[in-house]
Amino acid sequence: MADSAEPKERGLFTGLVIVVLLMCVGTPAWVLYRQWADPRTKAGMSEAATAHLDALRDGDYPAAYRWVCASEQKKYPLDQWTRYHVDLDIASYAITDVEIEELTEAPTSYYVNADVRYADGRTQLWHYILYDESDGWRICYETGIERPRS
Repeated sequence: MADSAEPKERGLFTGLVIVVLLMCVGTPAWVLYRQWADPRTKAGMSEAATAHLDALRDGDYPAAYRWVCASEQKKYPLDQWTRYHVDLDIASYAITDVEIEELTEAPTSYYVNADVRYADGRTQLWHYILYDESDGWRICYETGIERPRS
């Protein structure tokens, strides 16, 4: 009977060693990975938002539309999407925030905020939610928040 207890104790000890190793090695490895991955991810997100806004500013709606995610393109064909965006007379913009928000009970959120100034002097904060699709980052949702004229 003493022989059958030994394998159980060894299994418990092995399990504890694995847990301790994961905590001691895995956590620092995850932190190092995030320090490497986040700047690359944010650069791709910023590039997508910049290309999208440059195209809108220049009135190149097909180019801007190419930066829209596939699910939005399925919902809104180019002509319908263009009608919604054609009145935007963007004079300039500035990317103000590129964020990766890891939530505990939801998927990670990726978003870019941009201050947009229109030709008539109005300014608006645009909040873009991005998805990483097979061909790169794409704008999937946008929300505009009007700002008072200053």
